[in-house]
Amino acid sequence: MVVARVRRWMVLHADDFGMNQAVNAGILQAFRDGILTSTSLLANAPSAAEACQEWPRLTADIRAEAVASTARRRKLSDNLAPFDLGIHLNLTQGHPLSTGYPTEMLNERGEFPGIGPVFRHLRSPRSRFRDAIQKELELQIERMRELGVSPTHLNGHQYVEMMPAVATLIPRLMEKYSIPVVRVAYETHLVRTVLMEGRAAPFAVALIKRHFARRFRRLNSYAAPARFFGTAHAGLVSRARFESFVRFSSPINCTEIGLHPATLSQVDARALQDPWFDPLASLRPQELAWLCDESTPEILVSRQQSLGRLSQICLTT
Repeated sequence: MVVARVRRWMVLHADDFGMNQAVNAGILQAFRDGILTSTSLLANAPSAAEACQEWPRLTADIRAEAVASTARRRKLSDNLAPFDLGIHLNLTQGHPLSTGYPTEMLNERGEFPGIGPVFRHLRSPRSRFRDAIQKELELQIERMRELGVSPTHLNGHQYVEMMPAVATLIPRLMEKYSIPVVRVAYETHLVRTVLMEGRAAPFAVALIKRHFARRFRRLNSYAAPARFFGTAHAGLVSRARFESFVRFSSPINCTEIGLHPATLSQVDARALQDPWFDPLASLRPQELAWLCDESTPEILVSRQQSLGRLSQICLTT
């Protein structure tokens, strides 16, 4: 009897496309020279337009096999389909796109106030701000479409999509804008990948995220990766940590790893007052380095993992 081999594939996803020039440059380099397969756009960010301007050129180059990473991708059974570009819904950083956004949901400068205050307002699915949030998130998706790209998937900046008041809106956003895939950031093996490294505080936060991810998964019947890693590792995914994620990846279907690559940028004290200050700026280049290292594909080869796209999930669910 011939037993069919079950195909497993890996989505390597970079958040924050459009945040700034260093992030854009790093993500584009990770596509061209490395093995990144997916990213998502911060539609209200300063460099969102530039990110979308580069996207058609990148798509054409991957189709023409004109990227430096083509041989490595072939080794990982990548069919060189267009990369994933989703919407990175944002309620925590920068300015809202909508007018009349509730002042209670903004800081004294009229900016999104960060994850803590936002969570306090959105921890109930019946939050009185739901209508305003829906309008803002719709405008972010529409802004991305105006820039010439329709999102292939949906996720949230700092995992806002899992907050109860937002989670109830996600199905209608996906239906309205024909977005077929959503991230469900339910992360397993946190004891091994976080607590055993002595990171007690990130472990506690990751458990909270996992709790809300479980609730989010029950609410949402759309296609999603079978397994996700990265909720406690923003800017901290080293090559060794990547190897551990691959080791714990899904035995079937798709595993997604959330990453934050960028080129090196200069940050001074004045930038702390910038609504787009990037606390991960000094950490991001190390993720870019191993993504582009010529030996990295061997980690996936050793585990019989292929590179894939989020669209493949829709074909197998």
